[in-house]
Amino acid sequence: MLPPEQLEWLLSVKNLFKTSFYNNNIDVQELIIAIKNKAIAKGFIDIGLMTYDNLEKYFKS
Repeated sequence: MLPPEQLEWLLSVKNLFKTSFYNNNIDVQELIIAIKNKAIAKGFIDIGLMTYDNLEKYFKS
């Protein structure tokens, strides 16, 4: 379970991911790497440490 601030951020990023994914605007792997890097930069270490596969499954659900 993530803290509310991190969960809110992750949910907004999920909307961005879905839009980009379904419109084929960006490479999925590049986007997930960018999301992980941004999460770490924001201090959201829990999100930054999530595996690529877990993030991809979350974003696509």
